[in-house]
This record gives sequence, structure tokens and C-alpha cells, in this order.
Amino acid sequence: MNRHVLTTPAVTALLTALCASVNAAPYDWNYPAPIKSPGANDNGKVVLFDVSHGGTEGNADWVIDGAFSDFADDLVSAGYTVQEYRGVDKNSDGVIQFVDDYTNPTTANSNANEAVITYSAISHADVLVLAESNRPFTQSELQALEDFVAAGKGIFFVADHYNADRNLNTWDSTEVFNGYNRSTLSQFNVGGSYGDLRNPGTASGWLAQEFGIRFRFNAIDWHSGASGIEPASQVEGLTTGVGPVLMAGGATLAITDPNKAKGLVYFSTSDSPSRWTHAVDSGLYFGGTAEGPYVAIAKSGPGKAAFIGDSSPIEDASPKYKRQDNGNTKSTYPGWTDAGNAAQLSINLIDWLATPESYTQFNSSAHPAGTATPTPMASEELDDPDNGQPWNTPSGGYNPWDASTFDYGAYGAPDGPGGSTGGGTGDTLSVSEALAEPTGTTVTVEGVITQAINGEYALEIEDSAGSATLYVKLDSQYRNDFSPQNNPAVIGATLQVSGERDVYMGEPSIEYVTDMQLVDGSSGGGSCGSSGAVSVSDAYASSQGTPLTVVGEVIGGVNDPYALELGDLNSSTSVYVKLESDQRAEYSPANNPAMVGQTLEVDGVRDLYMNHPSLESVSALTVISNCP
Repeated sequence: MNRHVLTTPAVTALLTALCASVNAAPYDWNYPAPIKSPGANDNGKVVLFDVSHGGTEGNADWVIDGAFSDFADDLVSAGYTVQEYRGVDKNSDGVIQFVDDYTNPTTANSNANEAVITYSAISHADVLVLAESNRPFTQSELQALEDFVAAGKGIFFVADHYNADRNLNTWDSTEVFNGYNRSTLSQFNVGGSYGDLRNPGTASGWLAQEFGIRFRFNAIDWHSGASGIEPASQVEGLTTGVGPVLMAGGATLAITDPNKAKGLVYFSTSDSPSRWTHAVDSGLYFGGTAEGPYVAIAKSGPGKAAFIGDSSPIEDASPKYKRQDNGNTKSTYPGWTDAGNAAQLSINLIDWLATPESYTQFNSSAHPAGTATPTPMASEELDDPDNGQPWNTPSGGYNPWDASTFDYGAYGAPDGPGGSTGGGTGDTLSVSEALAEPTGTTVTVEGVITQAINGEYALEIEDSAGSATLYVKLDSQYRNDFSPQNNPAVIGATLQVSGERDVYMGEPSIEYVTDMQLVDGSSGGGSCGSSGAVSVSDAYASSQGTPLTVVGEVIGGVNDPYALELGDLNSSTSVYVKLESDQRAEYSPANNPAMVGQTLEVDGVRDLYMNHPSLESVSALTVISNCP
């Protein structure tokens, strides 16, 4: 765990007193949960992305304002309202907290865990996306999912290769979705609300019983893309416009009941998939269509389900959270824009899942049956090569069942950059204290800017006494405002920067910056408008999901008439402001050209609109005049 404590007693006491009076309560930093709303093309349908059981562990970041933001934004463009689902606030304290009801006998069956799925909590949605769930479902949660489908709704199951145990808790998404662990050990006969979760040794389990399909425990690479695309006429039109779909360490499925399930994308005879490098067994069991479909659908009663064995062709390279185990920056794959993306396929699937239809199985000429997978459970899948253990042992105090041990800025962690501390990563360090941290450590550092380094690409900060120095590597969005070469006025200002300890040009540095702000009032932020208002550049640098009051100049319209562009009063940085329907007549430059050049104060939540930093969920817009 990267927890940092200032060593000066007087400073420590001061910070403790300040934190007691102004800091948000633990876990508050990451609220409210994000919502993305469409404009005039609203189709009246809601898609929920679940994070109650995972999706943010390890390098995963499958949230609508993180590495699934491209997916979410395209759904919004198609008219869907997209929401993040976290669980049920049982104690009405405004946050959803996970309480271990799986391994801890004290809290087992205690009803204290709030990171749960209930039918009443998800029933307003049309589609539920379960992306790499890494904690098992209770029997009541499985019933809630069954009730959701029985009501004519749809579920999209996004899995990954076997042993993608991203939080090191002995469960991966193939096991969670199937409804049993790969191991046969008695420890997986949990009992209570979970029941017997041992490998049944047959192609059965919850997923097979409900949807006639199971995820295999294989692990396969084929970056050129599975090219066995079924004709659209045989698969409900879902492969229209779909090309080969890449697999970067993924799983296939096995169809156990072709009247319930059918494949959309397979390995063709021209494909050459191979074992993923880190597979625990042969990785690739049969090859070709015998390996089972990579993408499939199911019709079981009134509702529907869809399945894909890898997140790579869906995700994008914009993770929001830090890793739970060590606080490091995540690395995600830009699959949504890769040549082998599943973008069109995913939108097709959501459209299908969100559309109720009266037929209940694939057993007619209009809705043809699928093809059963010849060997739905290979001999290698009958037991766990890891003997019921995670692929790696948790270390550094991290416990996957205890959210209080999650590192700063990780989903579910007590603390993070959206809290009232104004960003950063843990306690603020001096430059000399940051120098003592090992490379790879996530830190927040405060120091005085002294000079530019390597042109506009970096700067140097030092302790106030000049006793120690660090370089700060500037990503492109920070260079206009913070590079001394571009903005000499920042020299002598005190900078607070959050990032990773590294080495730049042979010198100790801070890189992979997640938050950067001047703390001595020398920037344009907060100099006009309401108390607490920040500049556009500060908003640009803030983490997604952060509520902000921002002051800037209206530069022009964006995506008429749904948004405007807000520029910084003192630099070229800009953010987009997505306008709600009742704000467009007055504030959209397309409808009211006189808005261009006005200074505007906006209350909203930091987000991404059209892949550009934005303010959304706007609650107030005010033209102000107390700015220079």
C-alpha cells in the first residue's frame, strides 16, 4: 500500500485538524455514480453497466466514464441513457460499500453487503452489462438476474480468458458467470447464501441451465480477428456490418442447448488462433468451430442474453481508476478503435437486447436454432491447475475482500482524487519526501516551479528551501498552462502534482500525471465567479466524475445545438459543456450567437463528450461579469 505520512509533527497536526473539518467522509470521493443522457434523440431506454461485482480490478476499468467510455458514448449517441450500477444503499448514507459476506464468517449472511444486485434496483433498465465480474453471485442475485430476463430484459455478459483473476480472489469472470469455480476443492462449497460453487464436472451450472451456454476455461490469442462470421439471416441480423473480431487473451463459449443459444462469431478454417502466453493449460482445446463461439446470443423465455469472451475489442485507452492492489496507473487496450473492434457488433447486440420480442426460443424458420458444441466441457476443464489458488499472492497489505485496503484512487477505495482534498494521491509530500519514494509509487507532491526542462515537455520543482528538485513530465493537456516555456508566469508558483515516481532524462521525476494545480492563486482558477470556482484548465486536469464549478469564455458551439465550448480566460485550454434540453435555447451558440465571447460559470460533473474533456449533468449556467 502506498500510504504516505508527513514527518514534520507540526505539519501533520495541522493537516489532521484541517482534514477533520473539511474532508469528505470515507468513500464519498467517488460519488455520485455517473449517468450519461442522450439529447433530442432519446429512445427512452436505459443501459446499466454493473460494477457491484467487479469490472475495475487490476487493469480492468470497465466503467462508462473510464475505459468503456467510448462504448457508453456511442450508446448515448444512439439514444440510450447510460448509467453505472453500484448496488443498494441499505443504510442510506449516500455510498455503496462492499462488506465481505463470502470469506468472513462474522458478516456472512448478515445482509450488510451493499454491493449487491436486486431485481428492484435494476428493474428500471432495459439492458444490464456485466463486464468481467470478479466476485461470485449469491443465489438471490442469480434469481434477480433470472427475474430481469423473465421480464423481457437483456443481459450482456463480457468475460475474459480463464485466470483473469484481476483482484486475486480465486475467481475470474468465466467462473462467476458459469456459476461455479473451476476447482473441485471443498472450500468452494461455501454454503449459506452462496451454496455449492464447486466445479460440477459436467457442462452444467447456472449459465448453462438458464441460457444453454457456458464460458470455456481456455485462453486464446488471435489478434487478426475471429473471422467465422455467421450469416445475418441466421443470427437475428446481428452480424450486419460486422468484420473479424480480435481476441487478445480471451475465451470462447460452448453451446449446450441450441434451442436457447447460438453462435455469431467463430474461428474459421483460415484463422490461426494460438494459446495465450500465460495460459494455465493448453489454452486452445480443439480449434475451429469445435472450440465454440467467441460471440453468442441466447433466448430463454421473454428475455435475451449476449456473450463475448474478451473485453479487448470493446475497451478503450482511457482508464479512470487506479489499481486496487498498488495504486498504479492502469494499461488498457484501444480495442474500440482497433481494426478488429467489436463496436458495431456491440451496438447491434444492445439494440437487440433492448427490444422485447414474443418468441421464447430459437426453434423456427424465422429464428433458427444454433449448433451444439461437440464437446461442451473438455477434460482439461474438469479441475483447476492452480489448485484453487489465485494466479498471484496478494501483497503489501492488499486484501481483495476488504475495500479499506484498496489503494488511493482505486474504485471502492476509501480515498481518491474526487474528494474535498481537491485531488492528489494520498498525503501531500514535499519534494525531498517524494525523492525517497521508489519508482512506480503513486504520490502527490508539492513544490515550487523553477524552470522549464526539455522545452515545453517538462518542468522542475523544488522544495521551498531549494534543498531538493524533481522533474515533472507534462502531458500535452498541461503544456499550455504549466510549462514555463509557454507560460513564464508559473515560475515561482507552488505546484501540487499527482502522478507516478519515475526517471526523466536521467533525473528523478513525476510522470503519468493525473492531477496538477497551482495552489498559491497565481493561475486564473478561482479568481472570478463564485467562491470555489475553478478555471477551465483546472477542470480539464480534474478526474472524471468530479463535481465542479467552472468559469470560462464561450468560444463556440459543439455538435449543434447540444453543447458549447468553454475556453480558459488565460490559456488555450478548453472543455465542452453538454447542455440539457432546457438550457439549449438560451446558452447554445447555435441558437443564441450572442453567447460567444460571454464569460460563463457552469456547475457540472467532469466527463467526456465526443472524446473531449467536458462538463455534463449541468445543474446551473450563469453569465457573469466580475472577471477581467
